[in-house]
This record gives sequence, C-alpha cells and structure tokens, in this order.
Amino acid sequence: PRVTVSFARNMSIGSGVFLGDSVSINALCRSGVSIGNNVTIKAGTKIDCSGVYSELGEGIIIGDRVGISENCFIQVRGKVHIKDDVIIGPSVMIFSENHLFGDTSKHIRQQGTSRTGVTIGPGAWLGAGAIILDGVTIGAGAVVAAGAVVTKSVEPRTVVAGNPARILANLN
Repeated sequence: PRVTVSFARNMSIGSGVFLGDSVSINALCRSGVSIGNNVTIKAGTKIDCSGVYSELGEGIIIGDRVGISENCFIQVRGKVHIKDDVIIGPSVMIFSENHLFGDTSKHIRQQGTSRTGVTIGPGAWLGAGAIILDGVTIGAGAVVAAGAVVTKSVEPRTVVAGNPARILANLN
C-alpha cells in the first residue's frame, strides 16, 4: 500500500520484487531504474532520480537478491550501481552528487555539481545509518559499520567504521 512510482515507463523490474509500505521511486532519469530479481525494498525507502528537472539524474541499477531495509534514501544524480547480494541496513543514505563551492564570489547553487556516481560491490553490507557519498566504490564483500560516513572508496573484504570511515579490519 501507498507505494508511489513516478515515471514508471523509465523502470524495469525483475521477478520476485517486494516494495514495502510508502516506498517512493522517482524514475525520471537518463538511463532509468533497473531492479533485478528477488529484491526487497522495505517501508519508507525513497529512490529519487531527479532533484532539479532541468538536470536529470543518470540512473540506478539494483542487482539480484538485494535487500534494502526501512527508511533508506538513495539520491540518484550520478550513476548508482548496487550489485548482486548486497544488504543495506535501515536508514542508509547514498548520495551520488556533490555541490561545487570553490568560488567565493558566487552562491553555492550557482557553481554547479560533480556527479561521479556510487558503486556498491557484490555481497557488501551497509550497516544501519551509514552514509555513502558521491565518488565512492564499496568493494565486494566489504562491511560498512552502522553510522559510518564513507567519503573514500573501500577495498573488497574490508570493514570500515567512523566519521570519516576508517579501516577496522581486513577480512581476507
């Protein structure tokens, strides 16, 4: 109930997909929204592909067997790719855009943005409340601890925690 999908013509959805109560997906973006097979997106999660309609987001691919918990927010401005078998805990936020701010003679909103994008590798786990910023790649099998703020890419099979996130362990 209360699932909202805007611009559904820009979406492809696999089989066995569950969308929880009050999930919101705005699929207005350049390459669309692709959701794989056996994906769960729990209650209150929002996937937003365009903030300013004159600057459409790139698009998002969600692989197979991905679990996205309650109240997550995924901002799709640069490309977002969540690969197979990823676990995303409650209230995780992913941002694929940064505002430029180097020119002090202009307001920040007049300086443009960078949109490098975000990739979450296969089998990764993002703990509750983690924040993933633009330009970050989370490696395969990596673990991001609850509440971590990830500003730099994380190597495969590595555990990171903190603000900013730092390496705690290597799982190899």
